[in-house]
Amino acid sequence: MDIEDEKKIVAKKALKFVKPSTIVGLGSGSTAAYFIEALGKLAKKKKLKIKCVATSKESERIAKKVGLKIVALEKADKIDVDIDGADKIDNQRIIIKGMGGALTREKYVASISRKFVVIADHRKFVKDLRKEKVIVPVEVLPFAVNNVKKELKKLGAKTKMRKKNKRIFVTDNGNYIIDSEFRKIKNFKKMAVKLNNIPGVVENGIFLFKGVKVIRPKNLF
Repeated sequence: MDIEDEKKIVAKKALKFVKPSTIVGLGSGSTAAYFIEALGKLAKKKKLKIKCVATSKESERIAKKVGLKIVALEKADKIDVDIDGADKIDNQRIIIKGMGGALTREKYVASISRKFVVIADHRKFVKDLRKEKVIVPVEVLPFAVNNVKKELKKLGAKTKMRKKNKRIFVTDNGNYIIDSEFRKIKNFKKMAVKLNNIPGVVENGIFLFKGVKVIRPKNLF
């Protein structure tokens, strides 16, 4: 099956988690974009009275284009369900996000959601991330980049500044991202704490949420 078809299928399956008169978190990335488009069509067809909270400017743009009502992030104190993609996810529900650059808003929206649903194509799944080489995106305040890089290297990471079109990538929050490659992370919970304890780090791409619902293609592991 084509990868784009996989994305569309898992995105449509996630629609079952959307109920009338609810607040929906809209993730970022290509798979989440398919969900937003499908949600727009469903809301129009069923005349659903739903509100949405976007995790990025791009997701907000797509949502408005398909007619979804957007609630500003700062005005959302609770979300009924958050539908988002993943860059990597394993059987222990360890999730890596942030390759699209929206990890801070994505994690915030997931944290205030009653239900967090992850949708992804087969390439994003591995059996055990603790046995894999992994790249963890780390969002950093611009003035703190050099010192954060030093601290990341102390933790065993190879660091690389995120760039786009040969320029330093800037998040929707006005920050930079350091892609941090680890040969192996034995304890993701402890690593997430260590990363966020580095002065200048805004957030990291390790997502550890209880009760995560995962929609994946069939016949995986």
